[in-house]
Amino acid sequence: MIGETDQAVVERVLRGDIDAFSVLVDRYQDRIYSVVLSYVSNPEDAVDVAQDAFIKSYSKLRSFDSASAFYTWLYRIAINTAIDFLRKRKSRFAESLDDEKFTEAGFEPESKDPSLDPESVATRKEQAHILRAAISKLSDKLRTVVVLHDVEGLSQEEVAAILRVPVGTVKSRVSRARVELRYTLRKLMGEAV
Repeated sequence: MIGETDQAVVERVLRGDIDAFSVLVDRYQDRIYSVVLSYVSNPEDAVDVAQDAFIKSYSKLRSFDSASAFYTWLYRIAINTAIDFLRKRKSRFAESLDDEKFTEAGFEPESKDPSLDPESVATRKEQAHILRAAISKLSDKLRTVVVLHDVEGLSQEEVAAILRVPVGTVKSRVSRARVELRYTLRKLMGEAV
């Protein structure tokens, strides 16, 4: 079962082996969670959106075209689910009590790695927060290519397959997204543009 191709697992599910879908979930849950988290920023929301994406993919499995790769099809569903979630959330703004601004300041846990000091951990955390904020300001098209290519490490060809656009379009969007990110990061960090 471990060495089984995605297509073989899909065929098993379509033949009635419902439990076989868990193989695909195990295979892709971390990657789907990661890509969704790049959109929604909140870990709890990312878990919910990733779960919704798997539910949608299971319910639409009969529409999967076996000529394409399963993970590109699944990524497309996950991205669309994350975008839908963000659109719905924009229409009804609410703050979570889990947001950083509501948490109490306390003692930082002692690091198990002596090479990590609290200042560098805080700096990296702040840089990651700023980067996520900058990525969230990109349009859906640019955010998608930057997340898939630069964050997730997919090739431009894989991104093109997921988005169903030519590779040249992906190259152009990645380039444009990086220019916009540089500009936004400079603005967010207070540097002269």
